[in-house]
Amino acid sequence: MKTFRKQILSAAVILLGIGSAYATHLDSKSEKKLAPKDGYIFNHSVGTCERVAACETIDNGMVCTVGNIPGQPQAFDLNTAGNLSTCNVELFQPPVN
Repeated sequence: MKTFRKQILSAAVILLGIGSAYATHLDSKSEKKLAPKDGYIFNHSVGTCERVAACETIDNGMVCTVGNIPGQPQAFDLNTAGNLSTCNVELFQPPVN
């Protein structure tokens, strides 16, 4: 009986480990699909950054621009969340679906 109990307990620990590893692997993949980041440009007339686009943090080779329109000025993320005084963190175009 004790041997059977040890085998069941060992199997349960192994299955728990496998399940944990699988769940951790899924989390690391889902981090790549983050919500869009707001893209800003600095408006000199009012002295703050203004939201102009929805952008991504994942580098796909295309920088984020105003309205995500090629040829428009580049949009950036805020240096500090909620602080509209400085925006110069590079962002990228969201994928086209």
